[in-house]
Amino acid sequence: MSGIIGIKVDVDTFEGMRSGVPVLLDIFQRYDIKASFFVPMGKDNTGRTVKRVFTRKGFLKKAGRVGVLSTYGAKTLMYGLVLPGPQIARKNITLVRKILDAGHELGIHGYDHVRWHDSIKHFDEADTRREVDRLLTVYRMIVGEDARSFAAPGWMINPFVLQVFEEKGLVYSSDTRGMCPFYPEMGGNRFSIVQIPTTLPTLDEVIGVISADETPLVDHYLGLLKEGINILTVHTELEGKRWSGFLAAFLEEAKKRGFSFTRLIDIAREFKKEADTPICTVEYGSVPGRAGEVCCQAYKEQSMN
Repeated sequence: MSGIIGIKVDVDTFEGMRSGVPVLLDIFQRYDIKASFFVPMGKDNTGRTVKRVFTRKGFLKKAGRVGVLSTYGAKTLMYGLVLPGPQIARKNITLVRKILDAGHELGIHGYDHVRWHDSIKHFDEADTRREVDRLLTVYRMIVGEDARSFAAPGWMINPFVLQVFEEKGLVYSSDTRGMCPFYPEMGGNRFSIVQIPTTLPTLDEVIGVISADETPLVDHYLGLLKEGINILTVHTELEGKRWSGFLAAFLEEAKKRGFSFTRLIDIAREFKKEADTPICTVEYGSVPGRAGEVCCQAYKEQSMN
């Protein structure tokens, strides 16, 4: 079997950036894989997720399965509550350079991850523009060029997000759960910015559901792979720490089975050349194993071209 796998790395926390990114860089170098890293441009306020206990059904159950304290650490869980949140990108510019120097893609994963995840659905156009302008400005300051890609925290956006990204000239964004790359329609409007959805479940959605052991989880993911495009979202706080062995085993076996790996930016550029990239609606929905809403690729329509 042959196909393509795009590895999308979400950095959610300061600690995930500081200690998880180097682990993943080493793994990708070992297997000669180029990935797409998405980093928040603002502060780590992970502690503020505590309110989700009261606002999201299933949040505590998922937290128990994954092991929140061992995954994030006590200090991270206090950021934004009793400790000031540290700047994730600006305090780790050396790591930002290492990502780029290794040939990986660097995109944006929001400004304040928690704020975006919990609130972006309800932002009006003015609030959305301010938020996007802020994160694009920081990226430009750190990297020295304009951002080309974005991945929404928690897979949550609103129609204004896509409108602003289109105006700013981003090549693509990865904000949804779905089946294949597409041009999005949301809020009654169609957009020409390619949307690359996560097609595979994330590790925290299957730990303790499929198994809590590495080998059965690797087998599960291998069984989900298909011909064509597969997008796997990994997290520095999981696959960059105690689940790094799972990721390495998965990558090794997938390569043995003939799968190739590429950055999401390269997938997006190829799809922009295609005449039959579908137009699909983006709707709020849910996925098994994840508490709360996510944006989903709803159905296929005609192609954009």
